[in-house]
Amino acid sequence: MPSVAAALRLARALDTTVEHLFSAGPPDEAMHWAWEPASAEDGRVWRAAVKGHTLTFPVELTAAGVLPHDAWFDGGRMHARSSASPEHTLVIAGCDPLVGLLARELALHHRVRVIPLLRSSREALDLLKRGVVHLAGIHMTDVDGRPSNEAAVRRRLGGGYRLLHQVQWQSGVAIEAGRREQTVRALMRAKVRWVNREEGSAARDTFDTLIGTHRRPSGYEHVVHDHRAVATTVASGWAEAGVCIRPVAAEAHLRFIPVHQESYDLVVPEALVDDPRVSALMSSLRSAEYRQLLADVPGCSSARTGDVQAVA
Repeated sequence: MPSVAAALRLARALDTTVEHLFSAGPPDEAMHWAWEPASAEDGRVWRAAVKGHTLTFPVELTAAGVLPHDAWFDGGRMHARSSASPEHTLVIAGCDPLVGLLARELALHHRVRVIPLLRSSREALDLLKRGVVHLAGIHMTDVDGRPSNEAAVRRRLGGGYRLLHQVQWQSGVAIEAGRREQTVRALMRAKVRWVNREEGSAARDTFDTLIGTHRRPSGYEHVVHDHRAVATTVASGWAEAGVCIRPVAAEAHLRFIPVHQESYDLVVPEALVDDPRVSALMSSLRSAEYRQLLADVPGCSSARTGDVQAVA
């Protein structure tokens, strides 16, 4: 916080203006993008320190809605808009629609900001492998509907990771309130218009398992990219059924036919376990307040929240 006189002297010594000295950021080539912006129309970005590098993330819709941006990027200059610290920012890729509860806990008690990027389980693991996020949220199951998160991590990433259990929820089919079918089998026999999830998502795997050898139903090619979008599509009448988790079906006041239980785990590299932000996350997962908030959500259980499993 230099005085005006000191700022003027600094500007003269560097042969620039005070405005440029204190408002402009590094040029584009000096920045470390997590990935290139998809469009030049939106210059909003977040900054987060991941594995010793400060990465720049183009702003996108998150699992917790719209978040304040840190800076606005234009023509090679970064204009600060926020005082948020990259060192106090935790980037989680996943599809957890309840992540706002965890973000609130971390912000309130640990002053850690969470950026929850919306990604399918496989996409989240790919970002973790690239080293551009701190944690990946996954909820994979095998063909019999049993949790298979550990096997998925070992298959795609290898060893050297830990699974932090966040929540167990019911996965199943959200259906229009007016339909009379009571079972998934009955839905598969009926002429139902479906909404689907993208490849790489656990919901897509579940849907394909339910279809089995049957012909793909109407709406199979209508793809959305998160659980709430499935429930919203059904609630709006654009589809009559879709695979999602019970919490979002309850929010949308839809009927729900459960298929199996899923474990939603956060995958973290062993190298980041001692990071203060990850330590704060573990503390939040194990807090009584957060566990009770989860337990109150329809279809959710927090009995194992905070458990840790090594993936060797």
